[in-house]
Amino acid sequence: MILIIDGYNLIKQVFHKVKGKLENQRNQIIKELGYYKKKRENGIKDIILVFDGGFTSHADRQIHDGVVVIFSGNKDSADDWIIKFVEKHKNEEMLLVTKDRKLKSACKNYGVDALGVYDFYDIVQNTILEDVEKEFKIKNKSFENVKKEEDYIYDDQLKGFELGDSEALDILMSQADIFESKKDEEKIKKKSEKMSKKDKRIYKKIKKL
Repeated sequence: MILIIDGYNLIKQVFHKVKGKLENQRNQIIKELGYYKKKRENGIKDIILVFDGGFTSHADRQIHDGVVVIFSGNKDSADDWIIKFVEKHKNEEMLLVTKDRKLKSACKNYGVDALGVYDFYDIVQNTILEDVEKEFKIKNKSFENVKKEEDYIYDDQLKGFELGDSEALDILMSQADIFESKKDEEKIKKKSEKMSKKDKRIYKKIKKL
């Protein structure tokens, strides 16, 4: 499956209370998506993250952390680029991630379903959080074993049980650094709007990846 993500639409929801630091926000989202793709490489062929603008008149394609990053250029918007891509690759299995109704409607004409940004980002965050929890449990268990064997634990023995070398934890920590206040550091919650049958079907589909 190919995931096509409306870049700034996603960033606006994730960092909705954070002004400025747009480059840091883009880099953070790319880092999280790259981690998610590694964990779901058997089900996801490509993650394509599309942003408006760029430094040239035409679209610019880059790859960062395994994620294809597109800047649409000055002639086309991100929506324009996405619609053209969907039309050109309509025979491939794709899923669009956006909150934009017009974009969802245009892509639906080519048989492409859409998933809301909140639902998708919950999946990405849960993937990262689950790995942090697993790593913590493994290292905590190992630490308990050392305590049983030794009456005194020295600093050099404790180093192996720190989570500082955890990629998942590093990603969450760098995310927290972007937020400007304690209020903004709270976990992003999915809006409490009722999901339709169609949304549930799409949600279940991507949860299997």
